[in-house]
Amino acid sequence: MSKQNNLIRPPQPLLIRAWNLLSREKMDKRSFSFDEITHAAMGKTGLKDFGGNGFEAGLKALLAAFRQVRTHHPFGRFYVRQMVIQMLMHRLRNVNLVRQHPEILSQDIARPIIVLGLPRSGTTLLFNLLAQDPDHRFLRNWEAFISQVPPKGRYTEATDPRIRQARWMQRFLKYLMPEIDKVHAFTPKGPEECTPILMQGFATQALVGGFDVPEYSRWLDQADHGPTYRYHRRVLQALQWKYPGRRWLLKSPDHLAAVRSILEVYPDACFVHIHRNPVNSVSSWASLNLVYRGVYYHSIDIRELGRQVLGRLSTDMGRYLTDRTSLPSHSFFDLGYRDLVSDPIGAIQDMYDHFGLELTQEARSSMQAYLSENPKNKHGVHRYSPEDFGLSQQAILERFSDYNESFQAYLGTSD
Repeated sequence: MSKQNNLIRPPQPLLIRAWNLLSREKMDKRSFSFDEITHAAMGKTGLKDFGGNGFEAGLKALLAAFRQVRTHHPFGRFYVRQMVIQMLMHRLRNVNLVRQHPEILSQDIARPIIVLGLPRSGTTLLFNLLAQDPDHRFLRNWEAFISQVPPKGRYTEATDPRIRQARWMQRFLKYLMPEIDKVHAFTPKGPEECTPILMQGFATQALVGGFDVPEYSRWLDQADHGPTYRYHRRVLQALQWKYPGRRWLLKSPDHLAAVRSILEVYPDACFVHIHRNPVNSVSSWASLNLVYRGVYYHSIDIRELGRQVLGRLSTDMGRYLTDRTSLPSHSFFDLGYRDLVSDPIGAIQDMYDHFGLELTQEARSSMQAYLSENPKNKHGVHRYSPEDFGLSQQAILERFSDYNESFQAYLGTSD
């Protein structure tokens, strides 16, 4: 990436460069209007029921922010628009599936295990290890990104046509973002976090990280996450209806700011909160979002990106700390990143004991095999520091002082 002052010009693959050179498209007032976007989704699906209006406030706030910050290049504007329309199309099809098969709503979702933590704090390692337990039903990458609605035809879970589509999507994403595997590896059949589902509710910090939308981030500060998680439950019920499982395993950075809403929807949820020095988390999250934003913008102000990431994550953590003081302590298990790395199986055994779950020998062996086959930095090393984004360790620690004080026993100075 080339750098001038605080601006970085991300490298662009040939497709984006050619698109931007040849495009004559201009952004007008209708480019990101609520009516135009929702009607486009309805037109592509032939469906009209979005399953209630709980998503509308978030979508309108996001679209207003897109209109305000007009720094997308032509390909970026096209890609953003298609992304939003696609999320609405998923929503329309999911609602229609439940309408056609109302028995889906009788599916029971009991005691889901939900991984919590700041982004890039070891949650992916913990999530992938827990996914080795055959008792766990997790969201597959091909379910998350391709469709949550089973396609027509005869097939098994192993031959589901969405798997092939996910492989093509993965190749395309690697083309657009060559550095993505170093920061966040995607595998078509692997476990995926809930973020693609939560994005259909349009109340997610993922949209703050991936885009320069400060007004939307301010709206998110006071957002009601209840409608998003009620919709989330319906999607899980539909997925479980097609491919059953004993117990759901869930993960997303969004869950941290929504634990109260989650417990209203999943009252017996088992939260596993992994703790890591926020200096590492903030820096790593900023570096990941720099990769994402490189698809949409000619240039990126990295100091502004650093400020946005720090503000969003510290605000979400503050909301979590406030909520947790009044929520049942038995619903939470706290785990230090250092403890997970030094003794992964032992840490997971402690977690199972806390929630009264059995860690079988089969699950233990599968977890051990995963650790052997996936050493740290398997996809390469991605280096980052607070200073890369105009931040300092001291500034980050000050914003997270309440968190550091509350969970000092689980946090390291560096890792």
